[in-house]
Amino acid sequence: MTRIQSLKYVDVAFLQAAKNNSSWCGDAFSCVESEGYFICAVSDGLGSGQLAYEASKVVMNYIRENHHEELTMIMENCNRLLFNKRGVVLSILKVDYIKKEIIYTNTGNINCVFYSPEGILTRTIPRRGFLSGKKVTFTTQHLPYQTGTRFIVFTDGIDLQTSLQKVILKENNIADVVQTVKKLVDPKKDDMTFLVGDVLR
Repeated sequence: MTRIQSLKYVDVAFLQAAKNNSSWCGDAFSCVESEGYFICAVSDGLGSGQLAYEASKVVMNYIRENHHEELTMIMENCNRLLFNKRGVVLSILKVDYIKKEIIYTNTGNINCVFYSPEGILTRTIPRRGFLSGKKVTFTTQHLPYQTGTRFIVFTDGIDLQTSLQKVILKENNIADVVQTVKKLVDPKKDDMTFLVGDVLR
């Protein structure tokens, strides 16, 4: 599944596929824009199949309904909701249009990379672990950004070497980025999700 979503100040394109064309994809994502900010969240349920799908769905439903909360609070509440459920790894980025900064928090091996208009590539720092109701700590980063910054977020079902990341981040538009990635990935190995976005404000 591929699609482009145009919000007020962010354009987003995504690619998602379930392992072996299964009916259940353990990856999930949500993009929400409100007055003053944009939030993108990507989760990857541990393993694959229906239980992974249901765990990711719980997390995404909470984020859509509570995106106004501080990111650390969102992570803590998502963790509590997963008690006695399949765990997930989760990354959330928030573009604060007022402060002109990106706030990023995560636990697990979801990749997130930013590319500035000047061509500077910034990788976020991953935090080992996953959400499952047990006590866990999160990494939160604050990154200044400029209008025209591009970001990519992708789960470990997609293997993109650093050299390829640099190439696709320089594509003219996000639709081209998704088509390039689509040619490079193999959905037979794992569930996979890839998002690319351009910040227009």
